[in-house]
This record gives sequence, C-alpha cells and structure tokens, in this order.
Amino acid sequence: MMRRWLYAHRNVPGDPARLEETLRRRIVDLLCDDAAESGIARDADGSFLVSVDTSAAGVALAKRVRVSTGVAVRAGSRVKIPLRWHADPARQVFPEFEGDIELEPLSRSRAQLTLVGSYTTPLGLLGAAVDATMLRGIVDRTAEGLLQRLAISLRRDVGELEPPPPRSTASPLRVADVMTADPLVLEEGMPVRTAALLLFHFGVSGAPVVSETGELIGVLSERDLLDKTAAHGLRLGRGAAAGHRRRRAVTVGEACSRPALVTAPEATLRAVARELIDRDVSRLVVLADSAVAGVISRHDVLEVLLRTDVAVQAAVDDALEGFGEPDVRATVQWGEVTLSGGVGRRSRISQLEGLLEEVDGVVALRGELEWEQDDIALQTYAGL
Repeated sequence: MMRRWLYAHRNVPGDPARLEETLRRRIVDLLCDDAAESGIARDADGSFLVSVDTSAAGVALAKRVRVSTGVAVRAGSRVKIPLRWHADPARQVFPEFEGDIELEPLSRSRAQLTLVGSYTTPLGLLGAAVDATMLRGIVDRTAEGLLQRLAISLRRDVGELEPPPPRSTASPLRVADVMTADPLVLEEGMPVRTAALLLFHFGVSGAPVVSETGELIGVLSERDLLDKTAAHGLRLGRGAAAGHRRRRAVTVGEACSRPALVTAPEATLRAVARELIDRDVSRLVVLADSAVAGVISRHDVLEVLLRTDVAVQAAVDDALEGFGEPDVRATVQWGEVTLSGGVGRRSRISQLEGLLEEVDGVVALRGELEWEQDDIALQTYAGL
C-alpha cells in the first residue's frame, strides 16, 4: 500500500487555554456537531460515525467516515490528540488516515488547529493510480471538512472573537492572514531580566519595543540578550558599538535593536520572504495606522508552502480561467502542478508558467504543453 502525507490547518480565535480545555474535553461532540449525529453511540472500539461533504472526480459526495480519537498528550506548547478515520462503508476502496489533531497557541487570543498525518491508498499500485485520478483530493477534502467543522464548533463554544471573513483561494497570501496578532509588546523602560522572563514564558524569540507613548522604537530578540550575556571579547567593525551598548544595558530600550524593521498587513508573503532574506532577520513588525498590529516571522511565512493541494488547485484553476487558454488543464499533487493540453501561441507557455509560479503553494511545474502556432520561431526567422 502507498502512504502519503497530509497537512491541513485553521486559525481559531479565542483564549488558547480555553480552546485547549474545550478540545480535550469535548472533541467527540465537536466533531459530531450535527443533530443527526449527536445521538449516535460509539462502537465497542470507541469509534463513531461522522458525515462529511467531499467530492471525487468532480462529483459531490456526502461521505460517512468512522472516526476514533486517542488520549491527548502535550508536546512542548502544543497539545496532540491522535485521530484516525476510514470510510464506512466501502473501507476497502477508500484511503485510510492516521495522524493527530494539534492545537498550538499563536498569541494570547489565537491558536492554530492542525490535522497532520498520513493515509494509505488501498489496492496497491491500482489504488495509487485511482487516488491520483478519480479520487484525487478526496482525502484532502475530507480533512478540510473535519477540520472546518472542528474549528467552527470550537470557536462557537469558546465564543470570544468573530472569525475573519473568508479569503479567495486565488488571492495571494498576505501578512494579515498569518501574522501573530496582538503580540507580546515590551516597554522601553522594562528591566532586561523581566523581558527575558516574558520571552521565555510566552515561547517567542523576540518582541517589539515601544516608548511610553506607544511609538515603535525597536525589537528585542534572543540575539540581543545573548549579546548582553556573552563573554566580553574583542569585537571590531560594524556592530561593535551596538554590542558594547547591549552589554551595559539595564533596560529593554537600551538592549533592543534599532530601528525596527516593519511591514504592512496587506503586504504579500512573497514580498515579506524577500525582505527577511535580504535583511537577514527572523521577524518583521506589522504596523497599521502607526500602531503595532502584529509580528510576522520566518515560521509564519512557511504558510505559503503549507497550503493544501485543494487550496492550491482552486487558486491554479482561477488563474487558468483568467488566462484565457481553455484547452490547458492542471492537476496539483503535493504542491506540484502538472500541465496538459495546449495553447494557441507558443509564447503563451512562458507567460502561463510565470503566472502559475506566482501562485502561493506551487512548488514546481511539470508536463509539456502543445501549441498551434510557433510565433517564437516566426519572430526568430523575421529577425534574421
């Protein structure tokens, strides 16, 4: 049997401690958030049936899956609950999933709910072929359905903040979509030791520093604190003065790096990734109306690579629809886009490839497209 990995996630607003307590205590009720399902008893093995809207080969399905959960365990800042499912009926011809539901705090008012694991395709190579064609994406859609139901139920039960409006799958991911909102913010007059304890307690490697009036003046990072505690060896060149200042620092304002590097909520993740690389920094402060709105780190930018195949496929399909070449088809598997069909003019191929490479989550392009007119050869011939 073939085994393939799956990763899906949703951000859930609310106090992370309350979200965790509710998830631990009521995960079965949250997954069975339907009047018709709530009365269904567990089987002898503890499993229960859930109906999920999904699709296969472009046909909508109301699929029933048998779900079983395990005992919650803690892994660092995350809580993990084992979860399995298989189709019921027709278990022998549908993929089976085994993995974990994870909840990880992102800030004091938001957490990330993740479904991660792997699934097996039955029937050996035949099953793998069916999974890649007729049933392609059915596991992704099942995972998205279960995760969406769990996130909505969890958010409703905790009920602290309104969910953000839905975003088009074709739109590029932006800073506001993945940043840590309401981050830990340090005041410049705070003692360095207090700041170090706060960074350690909240499990973050850096935080914005503001003045008494709320103006952003810098960022205090673990690297700045290492400068404070490192041996006082000879240090020359750029950074020598800053290192000397940090070693003598008593307050956060004296120890932090200045100025703070910033970005805006509407900036794309691709632009932020370029900025993080060019500046060789781990995070940017997000400013909205001159106030600190959040922090975005290298870890957050990985959201681009973690889009599910379902989301990437939808974005690719939208891009193709706007491109105006109806004979081009695309399929997405694990972020790789396979193109087939043809275009009117050969020069359109490079334009299409450039367009699809800009879609968030696209890892690689494969396949070859045919063309009706070789305008590149004609241009070359005309230039001779």
